Amino acid sequence: MSVLLGLIVKAAAGEAGKNAWKGLAQLARRAFGENEQAERALQRAQDDPDGAVDLAGQLIGSAATDPDLADLIRTWIGRTQHAATDEAVINTISGQAQIHGHAVQARDIGSVQLGGRDNPAG
Repeated sequence: MSVLLGLIVKAAAGEAGKNAWKGLAQLARRAFGENEQAERALQRAQDDPDGAVDLAGQLIGSAATDPDLADLIRTWIGRTQHAATDEAVINTISGQAQIHGHAVQARDIGSVQLGGRDNPAG
């Protein structure tokens, strides 16, 4: 769910997300079975993080009873992840992760010092 949610949020933003958003709209229409309801869910997902969570949950719930939809979602995830890695990074903390303190996720960064101590070498 976390990967799907991250990609929904990513697809809602920017020029690169337009193709991903079109594919997501097709998935939503299939999951909801009603274009008006799908359009409302897509609009809410685009405008509100809670809406993105709801849409991801609906897609996963529908995929549980529709193996073809599940395959389409997996294909969409694969394509969207591949496109996203060309220009951005999607960091995910999921599963049974328990975070105590700060979590740092990044891509393509130089030297970083964490912990607030002076660098003894520098």
